[in-house]
Amino acid sequence: MPVRLADKIAPGIRKSELLDVVTNVWGLISHENIPIYRYDFRVLEEYPPKKDSKEPSFKEVTKQVRNE
Repeated sequence: MPVRLADKIAPGIRKSELLDVVTNVWGLISHENIPIYRYDFRVLEEYPPKKDSKEPSFKEVTKQVRNE
């Protein structure tokens, strides 16, 4: 059976744009040697509320959190 490959298409046009990112992430400097494990923190993205809700929605970025 012969191998069939997809037809080649013309390459797209590379574009870029600048955007501003607002964050509340701050660096932590500890005065002691304290171990921080991956389950000790989580990173969430906050999205504006939908039309029918007043509560913002969140998306977990780390995907490493245990719900305890």
